[in-house]
Amino acid sequence: MTEPFIQNHHLNVIKNKGRHIQYCFHDIEDASVLQAVKGQAADQVKQAFSKLTKEEEEVIDPLSDVKTSIEVEAFIGSVYPYVKPFPAIDKTQIKKLFPNHKKMQFPVLENIDFSHLTYLGWNDPGQQKKYLIYELDGELVGVTGRYTQPTQRNYCYFCNELTPVHLVSIKTDESSSENPDYYRSIGQYICKDSEECNKNITDVRALESFIRKVK
Repeated sequence: MTEPFIQNHHLNVIKNKGRHIQYCFHDIEDASVLQAVKGQAADQVKQAFSKLTKEEEEVIDPLSDVKTSIEVEAFIGSVYPYVKPFPAIDKTQIKKLFPNHKKMQFPVLENIDFSHLTYLGWNDPGQQKKYLIYELDGELVGVTGRYTQPTQRNYCYFCNELTPVHLVSIKTDESSSENPDYYRSIGQYICKDSEECNKNITDVRALESFIRKVK
């Protein structure tokens, strides 16, 4: 059996393209146009991956042959065995990622579905801090920054959806030989609700760029 290769953001792409096909079943009567839409959707799903083996492409290919909305749902269900979950993590590992944050509020790990997680994120309202954990280059990385109040609606830097966001500012390690107290802070609008962000994110390039700058 093909090893799991679909990450959460890939799964979101698959769901989005599946919904698009379902809409087209209602709006398009021309069979040739509808087939082109389905083929394009399958190609766009494949393009969401940096590379795919022949066996992995065969997991995606049936999307171009679905004939009803029910078949779309069946296809989405068929890819779940190939979903690669976010690495399992416990409080001990989280403490190691944030050694200087003794009083941080932990996420409720028992309530998290790691198979639908691109990154682990949570808020600490008492300290107005947002914590993020992401697997970068095969290693879990933790970053934290302060967020502003009140929440406002804007486009999230990670998922690019218009949602309630916080402006999260994270201090970098960038230094200056001329001023030992110098530091640079990077701020971006990020979803207040990380669970919703994980449901929407379809591309990790912005997330990875952000993590690389501040880790």
